[in-house]
Amino acid sequence: MNGPRNGWHGRHRVVTLTITVIVLLTLLAACVGTVSAAASSSPAVTPSPSAEKVTLRLGWNEGPLNLNPFIGYSASYEIWLLNYDVLVGIGSDGLPSKETGLAQSWEISADGKTWTFHLRSGVKWQDGVPLTARDVAFTFNYIIKNEMSNAVYLRGVQKAVAVDDATLKVVCARPKANMLLTQVYIYVLPEHLWSKIDPKAAANSFRNPPPIIGSGPFQTVEFKKDQYVKMVRNPSYWGTRPAVDEVIFQYYTNSDTMVQDLKSGAVDGAQVIPPAQFKSLEGDPAIKAIPYPLYNWEYIDVNCYDSPDSLGNPVLKDKRFRVALAWAIDRQKCADLGWGGKADPGYGIYPKQGWPASFDPYYQPAPGETIGFDLEKAKQLMDAAGYRDTNGDGVRDFKGKPIKLRLWTRDISPESQIQGKLIAGWLRQIGLQIELTVVDEGALGDSIWNYKGNTYAPDYDLALWDFMGYIDPGDSAACFTTDQIGNYNEMNWSSAEYDKLCAQQYEEMDAQKRIEILKQMQAIMYAEQPMIVLDYPAILQAVNTTKWDGWAPYVGGSVWDNMISRQSYVDVRPKAAAAVTSEGASSATIWIVVVVAVVVVAGAAVLIVRRGRGRALEE
Repeated sequence: MNGPRNGWHGRHRVVTLTITVIVLLTLLAACVGTVSAAASSSPAVTPSPSAEKVTLRLGWNEGPLNLNPFIGYSASYEIWLLNYDVLVGIGSDGLPSKETGLAQSWEISADGKTWTFHLRSGVKWQDGVPLTARDVAFTFNYIIKNEMSNAVYLRGVQKAVAVDDATLKVVCARPKANMLLTQVYIYVLPEHLWSKIDPKAAANSFRNPPPIIGSGPFQTVEFKKDQYVKMVRNPSYWGTRPAVDEVIFQYYTNSDTMVQDLKSGAVDGAQVIPPAQFKSLEGDPAIKAIPYPLYNWEYIDVNCYDSPDSLGNPVLKDKRFRVALAWAIDRQKCADLGWGGKADPGYGIYPKQGWPASFDPYYQPAPGETIGFDLEKAKQLMDAAGYRDTNGDGVRDFKGKPIKLRLWTRDISPESQIQGKLIAGWLRQIGLQIELTVVDEGALGDSIWNYKGNTYAPDYDLALWDFMGYIDPGDSAACFTTDQIGNYNEMNWSSAEYDKLCAQQYEEMDAQKRIEILKQMQAIMYAEQPMIVLDYPAILQAVNTTKWDGWAPYVGGSVWDNMISRQSYVDVRPKAAAAVTSEGASSATIWIVVVVAVVVVAGAAVLIVRRGRGRALEE
């Protein structure tokens, strides 16, 4: 309404302007109140039906080769961890949990030979078929009967029986102290699908193509070897519903590219990062750089095979010679230079960190028994054992011939190559002829597990390698018994006392007594040095903490790719500042409304004044 063209003066225009502003401000208050009320009544993290998918992208440089739980290894475990359930899962403290697996509770018979597990109800396979105790019994018996690759974890188990849909009995030949911990490597499979797969194919050629049917929080729907694995959220998962819709594991051939993509936000996490690149992430405010132990250690693999079929140098069979070698190694320098300070010097096969406080097997020898770095002592021990330089050429002799040792490092491990140069220099200083070679990882394995026809004939002397141990320390120790020569015991070392103690620790149901047995075993191995443990390197990973909340650390610090805990995948969610949550959207909307309304009010006021002035000029 413009009003009469005549008879108005300035006061009337001011009154009109004031009324107009009041009306607009009233409308503004109503808008803000409506938006605020909507914000306060909406769930904080519930996305709208039209919201984009929440995708978690993770980069690694060693992707899976096969997703069959009886064939694959390495990165495959992380995929199985999410796709399948296990009977007994592990909590973030590294101990068996009644919250993370299919079993809600369990008990054991007085003689320690029969375990009864009570399964949670309502669990379904990802194709909708109910999961029952029959599926678990099938999985156990399939593994035992067909001697599948993971049968070692069921060592001592005779059979599994489904009492009813929710009750499982596992019968053992003898007490099995590691029953609960080793379940983390036994993925429960659907009987209605796997009973149709020939065990021979399952053990050798079956690829387990997507979509993979499991019961875990995510399902594998795409797998491109050396490219990526795509997993989507399981809508029928029995546990906490993940906030993430899909997880994509991206394979990288170049660690530099992977780290740069992490910095740019193209991926949200990176794993097995080289030490030099890790340093560049430690000061990045958007990134959490995590060094963590995971039951792993580095060592010099010594060919101890006491057999005429061995193709290694025979001096290595002598424990006195091996101990002298050990005195010529500076473990602290190997850790510092090889890993940029991200490693601890090593002693036995159990790392210093990463174990539950109540079940820590870490072994450190007494001060008087600790093998340190002392080249002069190493020379004295060599002399005392009869390995002297008899002809004055600077090289020690054995049976009239100079002692020449092959020292191999791996082409895929720059850390081992750095350490190899250091070690070769020290061993030469104590009078040994050392031939240092960088070898292909596959060729190294072929030489260690070399055969002449059907005869085992290991063809190496010294090799720098690493070992990823098991969540159950007894399983790691069992790799070095006499019956594992030609298999896990690649040092080909034998000790009757060690073997006897290993059998005992598997049957010792008292956790602390079992730990003491494992430490005794370590003392035996340490005194003979079949493997010269160098260090316990931290595995280096990093994640984006600007975009994501909820990274859940497993004992030791790892938040993903530890093959054991899937808590991060369930807990991680976009941060409000980085994702459109209702709270964030509401706040933004309020301010937009305020700004727009103020502009409208100001514009209206200016327009009224201008119109008033125009009329005045007309008057």
